[in-house]
Amino acid sequence: MAENFKNILVFDASSSNIFFGGECAGKTVFMAENFEKSKLSRFLPEEFGKIAGTLDFTELPRVIIGNGPGAFTGIKTGTAFFLAYIYSLGIKFVETVSSFSFISACSGECAAEIRIVLIPFNKGEYFAAVLDKNDRILRGDIFIKPPYDNISSFFAGFAGKSAEIVAPVECGGEINPELERIFSVRNVRFDGFSFDCARFNALSGTKKVDITAEPYIVNHVILPANLNSDGNFYVEVELREAKMAQDSFSREEIQEKLKQLKEEHSKLNERSGELSSKKVFTPADEEELNIVRKKKLRAKDMIAYLENLMKSKE
Repeated sequence: MAENFKNILVFDASSSNIFFGGECAGKTVFMAENFEKSKLSRFLPEEFGKIAGTLDFTELPRVIIGNGPGAFTGIKTGTAFFLAYIYSLGIKFVETVSSFSFISACSGECAAEIRIVLIPFNKGEYFAAVLDKNDRILRGDIFIKPPYDNISSFFAGFAGKSAEIVAPVECGGEINPELERIFSVRNVRFDGFSFDCARFNALSGTKKVDITAEPYIVNHVILPANLNSDGNFYVEVELREAKMAQDSFSREEIQEKLKQLKEEHSKLNERSGELSSKKVFTPADEEELNIVRKKKLRAKDMIAYLENLMKSKE
């Protein structure tokens, strides 16, 4: 049986709607506020401070963070700020959980047989999961993009069930009619979220992480579901190599990997500039630019990770 915590903080930045809530010393707070990605780092600290400043952290809380999938820039910026804040309180252990379960837990009781959680990505693209009434993922790792010709194949075994569709922001105008052909949709929700201590205490599938011992963003943010290697934020083999490097890679091998990554980042930066400066910008250019930017983020974080690893070997 899961241990019940009276003091608990929760945070999720998988969409432009940032979720922050918790219960400390008997006081409950909750925020679900929409931020533009470009303004997140500027305005989130102020808004977060208004809420967190009312809480008593004499007894350190359990901390649960949604780790995606979602808009990677938002997850990275929002979570980095939140981790810095809780570390200033003396908290070094957090628990990660899928943002699907996190959003479902903020949605309260499910009146249907199942809950479909949608997290919007690029235009017309969604991460999706099927959850039960207790916020457990029955089927995850679903990435849907137009055209939605094969959408029913993602939900094989669930067709015809009564379902509630939940998303952290208003969306789905193009995909909801497709879902309504598959499920008996009882309700579609984009708001009305709240914090329920009991639901978060009962969440399954959480993973405890020491944020002082390893890079949180590199190792614990979920890769986009079912994206191919051209779209992944991180390449799996690079993660394996980075973890192996802690014990088996020499300084020379790490330096060679750093050289390769810096060359890759330079080429990506050059290509990003070329695409951004085009006078005629096509949908294909936009798609390529999104992928290039994700690869740049991947390379940049891997460079930072390996540079810190080099320092530890000095």
